[in-house]
Parts: sequence; C-alpha cells; structure tokens
Amino acid sequence: MPTLKQLLDAECPNCPAGLVRQSELSQEVEELYFAPGVEWTLHHDLYRPWPGHNDRVFRWFVLENGTAVGITGTIDEPDGVARVPFQKVYHLDWNRLRNCRIVYEAGSFTKAAQIMNITQSAVSRQIGTLEQELGYDIFFRNRQGLLPTEYGEYFLDSIQKMWDSLELGLARLNEMHETPVGPLSLTTTEAFGSAWLSSRLGKFHEMHPSIEVSLLLVDNAVLDLCKREADCAIRFSKPEQPNLVFKFIEEFSYHIYGCQEYLKKNGIPRSVEDLNAHQLIVYGDGMGHQPIRELNWLSQFNRPSEPNHVPDISINNIYGIYRAAENGLGLAALPFYLSERSSKLVRVLPDVIGPKIPIYFVYPQELGLSQRISLLRDFIVDEIRANWGDLRKRNMT
Repeated sequence: MPTLKQLLDAECPNCPAGLVRQSELSQEVEELYFAPGVEWTLHHDLYRPWPGHNDRVFRWFVLENGTAVGITGTIDEPDGVARVPFQKVYHLDWNRLRNCRIVYEAGSFTKAAQIMNITQSAVSRQIGTLEQELGYDIFFRNRQGLLPTEYGEYFLDSIQKMWDSLELGLARLNEMHETPVGPLSLTTTEAFGSAWLSSRLGKFHEMHPSIEVSLLLVDNAVLDLCKREADCAIRFSKPEQPNLVFKFIEEFSYHIYGCQEYLKKNGIPRSVEDLNAHQLIVYGDGMGHQPIRELNWLSQFNRPSEPNHVPDISINNIYGIYRAAENGLGLAALPFYLSERSSKLVRVLPDVIGPKIPIYFVYPQELGLSQRISLLRDFIVDEIRANWGDLRKRNMT
C-alpha cells in the first residue's frame, strides 16, 4: 500500500509543505475517498459522517493507525487538514443480522435454532462470527440463557430500527398496488374496541378483503404511533404528540344508568341529591392512565359527609363497570356504545349529562398517503356518524 506522502505527491501536488505531520507522511494509506462539494462523504451509507469541514474536504486518506486525514480547500489550493478518528461500519451479512434479532427474542441458541430450523451450533457460529466482525460481544451467556451486553443492547436497538424502516418501506410498497394490500394495526380502548368496533370490522373486511386489520385494545397505556407500536388509533382526547395526523369524528357524553331490578329495589333517583343514597360504580383510582378524559365525572356526586351516604364501588375497567351495573350493583355512568348492548339497563336523571368527549382517528404523518389508512378512516367515520346520528334521534347521546 502506498504511503500518505506518495499519494499526496500524486493526488495533491500543490499541498503546502508542513501541512501534514511528518509522522503521518510515512504511514501507509488503507482507504482513499473523494468528497468534492458534498455534505459529508460520498460513502455516507457505509461510514459514519465526518464531523466538520463538510463542504471543503475533497480528499480523505485513512491511515493504518485508524486516523482519517482530510485535505481541505480545493484540489488546486489545499489550505488545511481535518483529522478525525475513523471507524468503519462493516458490510455485515443481512441474514446474520436477522438471526441475531431472532436469537435475542428467543433468549437462547436452542430456541432460536428451532425457529430458524438449523442446528444450535450453526446459530452459535453465526453469532460468534458477527461478534468477531464487530469486535465486541453481543450476548452474555449464563445458565438462564442469553442476555445482551451493553454494546449488544445498542447494536440490537440499531437492528430493530433497521427492521422497522424495512417494514415501513414494504408497507409503502404495498400502497403502490392498485388494490391496497397488507396488515394494518388499530389501537383503541378495550370497551370501545370490544363493544362497538370489533363487530363492525367484519363489514370492512368484506369491503376490503386484502387489508388485514388487527385490533390492539389497551386501557392502561397509550401506544406510541410514531414508534409504530400501532399504525393508527381511535382516541378520546386531542393528540398532543408531534408528527401525528388526527381527524375529529364526533363527540358523545356519558349518562347515568341502572338495571331495572336495582331501581325497583332501591328506587329511581329524581335529583342529583338522591344519588347520595345510591351505590355509585366509579372508575378506580388504581388505574394510572384513564383512557377517556374526565371518565370519573360521576364521582363528583359522592358526598360522604351527608347522612345516608352509601360508599362508592370502584372498578378500574369500564367494561367491568358496565357488567356491575347490569347485574344490579348500583348506578354507573356509561357511554351509549355499552348501554345500547343491554336490555336490562335504564337511563336515569336524563338531564344530568357528563362532559362532552371527542373522538379522533389518529395516525403518523409518514402514513398520510396510505390507502389502507384512508379506507379504514373513512369507513369508521361513516359508521360512527351514521350510528350516532340514529342514537341522537332517540336522545341517547
């Protein structure tokens, strides 16, 4: 391999004497790159970005000691030198990266081998080769299985990001089909998803059989759409996270219900003051995240200091509250999409209405052009507005 001095004489004949250190001139050059007028280097896909001097470096010389020397200025008039540590990113085998991810998720070579249908020793050799190429251990082996090292956690996170990017790219390719094809995950609350939405997805599937919708029903957390924990969501408060697109659909209120047997036994309340003598079923305080804003508005009528006060019953799941009310445990504030399911429940105090709750269809900006998202969004909007319009006529929302 030529020395830096030999290459400078050939590549940069006008390089001023003393610009490069004498100790560097005698070193052999392992890599040579051109970078004329580009933001970093023409090889930015393979090598980490070069810090500084980005638009003035026209030659990069990678020396045997791991230092990158960049000649700045122009090819005719060199005027300086930029020096940075050089770290090459290997041309890693994609299959080994995929298998590394499988090993991490499986937690052992044995389980990973079963998933990949190869021998355990073959899996171990692949991981060993990958660790040798990287220069550090990815996994720490113990009796319980495999655990990622500190370096391994960072590397596995990078693989996951690559995987997410690939899945997003494939999803976008699907959108190029004349007929939208592929999976689509939708998240919402457990009650709304199970009581109202799930029964209508069959109709959507008949209209668009090539789109596979999966429901992710979560009450105690909000899935991060920007991290692609789900593709889209139905939410009951205005999203505040940046990079999200949302469409307002409708708004509704909760009303107070009790089952016929309970009301026959305990009487029908005629005013909010009468609620003090009734068992109220409210949302439990143990639930950290309330899936719907102001969900527990009924608890404002709880007056423990007044005579004849009956303590509340707390349940941390709205479907559980619905079932408790239906079985005669007390009065509960319920949305129409639950109350309309039961012939046992009767609305009381029709003038007492809970706060208005908006409903939004939400998805990340990068899926803004997705035909699958558009079709599902329009379907849900049409279904909600048609269904809720009928309920308004019956004075239920």
